[in-house]
Amino acid sequence: MRRVLQAGPQIAPFRLGQKEVAFTHLDRIYYPDPGYTKAQVLNYYLRVAPFLLPHLKDRPLTLERWPEGIEDGSFFQKNVSSYFPHWLRTFPVERKDHQKIVHYPLVDDEADLLYLVNQGTITFHTQMARAADPDHPDIMVLDVDPPDDGPSEDRRSEDRPPRGATGDKGDARTPLQRAADVAVLLREQLRAAGLDPVVKTSGKRGLHLAFRLDGGLDYVQARSWLEELFAEVAGRNPALLTTQIRKVKRGGRVYLDALRMSPGATIVPPYVARPTAEATVSMPVSWEELEELSDARGFTVATALARLDKTGDLWAGLVASPRNERAES
Repeated sequence: MRRVLQAGPQIAPFRLGQKEVAFTHLDRIYYPDPGYTKAQVLNYYLRVAPFLLPHLKDRPLTLERWPEGIEDGSFFQKNVSSYFPHWLRTFPVERKDHQKIVHYPLVDDEADLLYLVNQGTITFHTQMARAADPDHPDIMVLDVDPPDDGPSEDRRSEDRPPRGATGDKGDARTPLQRAADVAVLLREQLRAAGLDPVVKTSGKRGLHLAFRLDGGLDYVQARSWLEELFAEVAGRNPALLTTQIRKVKRGGRVYLDALRMSPGATIVPPYVARPTAEATVSMPVSWEELEELSDARGFTVATALARLDKTGDLWAGLVASPRNERAES
């Protein structure tokens, strides 16, 4: 049984091996609307750690910190602070201007995870390559935000996506349902290209699609391959998808962003909390479940753990290193 923190004590210790974390300000309100405290957020991360840690391990992190709670300002942190404990492993990267080395934090275990949460980290952002092989990404995640309502002026009937994502039924569908229409279409196109994407809620309005890369391409090669793939997919569905970088030229279409495949770019891993009024969590769902899902705000720090006890990690297939699998086969 995992220990549960109470909101009463101002300082509570947590020890794992030689690592000790002193939790502070446990009664601070992090999510005002439901009234969730810092202790409850720490409890969530402590209990979700078996599911989350495999998705964080060995990936350089960017921290989204809200030290006073989600209504009192935030900042993103890449370089570890001088007061971070000596046992927190880091990954050094020299900036392009060669003026500084950025020491990205790494998370190996519960103590690392909870120390960073105690510093006010609500959302973790990971890179697409691992620290052990930083030049070769092994995962790609696509943002699928809800497209704008209403058909494009040049839409032809054969361009329309399944299930009425836009057009006559567009106004009747929720933002998540419109994003799901695009996600289903993208899945079909990606599977035709030999990829097997999985899906999760972003924890906000949209969805994330992810698929594995074999680790054999560097960032430049992977980005070039994705640009060709996305151009082909968008060309088949010009009314709904685009590779146009400039927002003013997208016309409400979903942007397929190959430029994200760059060193230092980050993605949101599953099971992390988001700074939303409902304390939502980015949650993997099955494709069958997605067909029936109209609102993802039910996946929260209060409900996610019971769900995970039933479903397990639906994104577990993304965790294993493809290179290690080839070596073992």
